[in-house]
Amino acid sequence: MKLAKLFSFLAALALSCAANAAIITGTTGSNTVTDYSSAGVVSFDLDLHNFSSTTLNFVLEADDLAGPLSFNALVRNLAGADLSRFTFSLQGIRFAAAGTVTPAFGTLGSVSNTATLATIDFASPEWAEFQFGDVFGSAGQVDWLLATSGLQAGDSFTITATVPEPSSIALMLPMLGMASLMAARRRNKR
Repeated sequence: MKLAKLFSFLAALALSCAANAAIITGTTGSNTVTDYSSAGVVSFDLDLHNFSSTTLNFVLEADDLAGPLSFNALVRNLAGADLSRFTFSLQGIRFAAAGTVTPAFGTLGSVSNTATLATIDFASPEWAEFQFGDVFGSAGQVDWLLATSGLQAGDSFTITATVPEPSSIALMLPMLGMASLMAARRRNKR
């Protein structure tokens, strides 16, 4: 009994001494999010079980306002489909500086960003995962930065992760290819 009280006290003490950080208040979507945020850093893993949008809601704490907020994420492609494009869009906060994007197996085509949108295009599809920022503390990788000027403790912001739908033409190309292949086979049988 006394041992259980001691462990409860130590756990409460550890939680009370923890640094204040951007707090994730909820997510929407069916993909799995694991939060690793700490004071001055927004960090999470996003497991894409499907290519539906995922929105993460955060509230800023006082320790997040000392300067730009670092942002990194590990995005795992568990959907079993080729990942050719990915975006992070912001609401209530903006990008202060771009960081690195590192694919595991795909080839990076281009990375572009505005104040509220980062778009990643892969030249060859990413089938496994990619790092947005410096997820593992690797040499040559840099976190993306979020501007906190003008914001206060208690302000909220959202990050929405999206795999944009391919255009109608891109969806029709495989169907047209199959129709051409079937027509060629029919001609060859005659």
